[in-house]
Amino acid sequence: MQYPYIAKIINDARTETGEQYSLRVLPIMVGSTKTSREEAFGRLLSPYLSDVGVFTVVSSDFCHWGRQFSYTPQPSKTENILQIHEYIEHLDKKGMNLIEMQRPGAFADYLRKYSNTICGRHPISVWLYSLRESALTHEVRFVNYAQSEKARTTRDHSVSYAGAVSRVALFNG
Repeated sequence: MQYPYIAKIINDARTETGEQYSLRVLPIMVGSTKTSREEAFGRLLSPYLSDVGVFTVVSSDFCHWGRQFSYTPQPSKTENILQIHEYIEHLDKKGMNLIEMQRPGAFADYLRKYSNTICGRHPISVWLYSLRESALTHEVRFVNYAQSEKARTTRDHSVSYAGAVSRVALFNG
């Protein structure tokens, strides 16, 4: 899904700079799989993330909240959250923080605990295991977060979207 955008950016860079790039794309699709398989696939892909000339794109939406998604968790009375959309953001940001910290095991625990309906949870997990095994240190930061609707009642529905950037750390180690 992201390939046309990547191709456009590369083409625009070529046009602006006049430089020629040798670009190869390896599309990988990850379906539903067990944590042990995610870890194994991460080890297989880690040499690619150990190459400074390689960048990765992992695409996913986040929480699908509403009756039609069979996912309608509510904030507990002890949580200081008043609106459903705030709770959705709270849940999503818990997962996003674990992704930024590059903690695949903790991300798996989070998914088991909250059952958040992140469609790309399996490719995200494979990628996190790849980062963990990489010879290079990477920085991961979320740069954008949005919800399709600010859910306020159980009749509402919402899909969250989050965008992150990852790069090799400037001072590796």
